[in-house]
Amino acid sequence: MTSQGNEFAPRANGDGPESDWTVGDRHRLTFDAFCDTHHRTWSGFAGTRLHDGAAREAVETAKGRVWREWPRILREEFPAFQAWTILKEEVGAALLRRMMDGEPPPAPGLVPRWVRAVRVAAERAHHLPETGASHERLYAALCGLSERRHDVVVLRYLLGLTDTQIADCLATTEANVRSTAGQALDRLAAALGGHRERHR
Repeated sequence: MTSQGNEFAPRANGDGPESDWTVGDRHRLTFDAFCDTHHRTWSGFAGTRLHDGAAREAVETAKGRVWREWPRILREEFPAFQAWTILKEEVGAALLRRMMDGEPPPAPGLVPRWVRAVRVAAERAHHLPETGASHERLYAALCGLSERRHDVVVLRYLLGLTDTQIADCLATTEANVRSTAGQALDRLAAALGGHRERHR
C-alpha cells in the first residue's frame, strides 16, 4: 500500500521549486497509513454503486485528490469525513459518466449481492426481523432511504464498522449514528413486513 500512497506524492524534478503544498516523508507515511486504514471502507462503498473496474478507478482517483489536499485535510477536525466526501464525489462523477455514455441501468428486479449481505448481517444482530419478504423489497427500501441513513446502514452492516468509526467517517456523534441507524432500520423492517426489536 505504501507504494500506492507514494504514487500520489509530488516529486521535485530539479527544474524549479516544489509546489507550495509539497510535504515531507513524514506526511507521506501518514497519508499511506490513513489510506491503509480506510481502503476497505472506500472500496466496499464504491462497490455498492459501481462495477469492480469503475469502483477501483473511483477509489484511486479519490486517493489522488486526498493526497493533493492532504495538508488541509490534516488540519480538519474529521479528516476521515473529508476523504469520505471526496470519495462520494468521485463515485457520483463515475455514475454520471456511465449515464452520459449511455450505459444501460441495471435490469429491473436485479438485486445486488451486497443487499443480501446487509440483510444477513442485520438479521444476525437481531436488528431486522427474519421474514419471508423478498430481497427486492429490501433493496427498494434501501434505495428509498436518505443518503445519510443509507450510508450508515452500508457502513454498519455491509462493511462492519463500529459506531465510533462511522461517527468519525461521517463527522457526527455515536449517538447520532445510533439514532440514524434506528430510523433506517424502522423503515427497512416495515418494508419486510415486520417490526424490529429494540436494543439499548
